[in-house]
Amino acid sequence: MLGTASCVKGKWARCRAVGYVEGSDLVSGPSEVYVSICQRFARWLVSERCAEPGDWIVPRGGSPESAQLVMEPVWVEKGVIVVPRLERLLSELSRECTSFVLDFTSREYACVAFDEQGRTLANVVASDPAAAVAQALVFIRAERAAQATNEPGVGTH
Repeated sequence: MLGTASCVKGKWARCRAVGYVEGSDLVSGPSEVYVSICQRFARWLVSERCAEPGDWIVPRGGSPESAQLVMEPVWVEKGVIVVPRLERLLSELSRECTSFVLDFTSREYACVAFDEQGRTLANVVASDPAAAVAQALVFIRAERAAQATNEPGVGTH
C-alpha cells in the first residue's frame, strides 16, 4: 500500500515512496476505475502506442478482467488500450510538474501537483493510486492543450 510519495522535478531517483509493496499492482491487476480512466483518456496518458513491461493492455471497452500483463515492450494496435503501471505514471507526472504529492488517507488517494511557483496544477482524489495520478496527469495535459489553442496566433495562418 502506498502511504505518501513525493517528487521534485529532476530528482526522480531520490523520490520516496513510503509503505509501497513493490509489484502489488501486478498481483491483482488494474482497478475498474483506473481502466475506465485509461479507456476515456488514453491519448493524454501515453504518447506512444507502446506498452512496457509491467503495463497492462485491454481491448477498447474491455473490463479489468480482460487485462493482460505486458512482459516485454510491444506496440499495440488500434482498439487496444495501454494501462500504464503506477511507476510509469509517476515518471510521466514528474515531467509535467515541478513537484507532486501522492497521499493516502481514509481509503482514498490524493494527488496534488505543483508548478515552479508552488501553484497547484492538479488536485484529485481517487480510490486507488494509479487512478489519482492518471487523473492529475490528464488534467494537467488537457489544461495545457486548451491554453495552447487559446493563445493568440495559434492555429491561424
